[in-house]
Amino acid sequence: MASNEEITGPISPEDLEAAEKLKSEANELFKKQNYNGAIELYTKAIEKNPKSAVYFGNRSISNLRLENFGYALTDASKAIELDKAYTKAYYRRAAAHMSLGKYKLALKDFEYVTKVRPNDQDAKMKYTECNKIVKKIAFEKAISVDKKEVNIADSINLDAMSK
Repeated sequence: MASNEEITGPISPEDLEAAEKLKSEANELFKKQNYNGAIELYTKAIEKNPKSAVYFGNRSISNLRLENFGYALTDASKAIELDKAYTKAYYRRAAAHMSLGKYKLALKDFEYVTKVRPNDQDAKMKYTECNKIVKKIAFEKAISVDKKEVNIADSINLDAMSK
């Protein structure tokens, strides 16, 4: 399998510099809660330097803020692919998974974050919250009774009608 560098080739110093400038501008838009504008600039930064996990991670949080959970999930996953140690990307992917109702996958990412950053109280709280949801779903599934589908025609007593 080809590495990213083989696929995209080396990135010129000019493109690296332009990408960083775009990221800085996007960060300013993000601070002003202009998430669409930030996404646009992060996308341009990614086009200049598709090897930066931070650009994908930042676009992910912007998409989370706009409730574009699928896009947020994709970007966070790409950030992790580029940098396995990028903890913020795991947190953002977990948030996207939770928002999409994929609690077990979210729990896995929150667990990673709490192991890497044991003093992160917010991550611990999210892990605990997510774990409760996973256990609740498992409990509800365990106690649920399968509802047998009843065919209306089968419930009619034809013998009773012929008398």
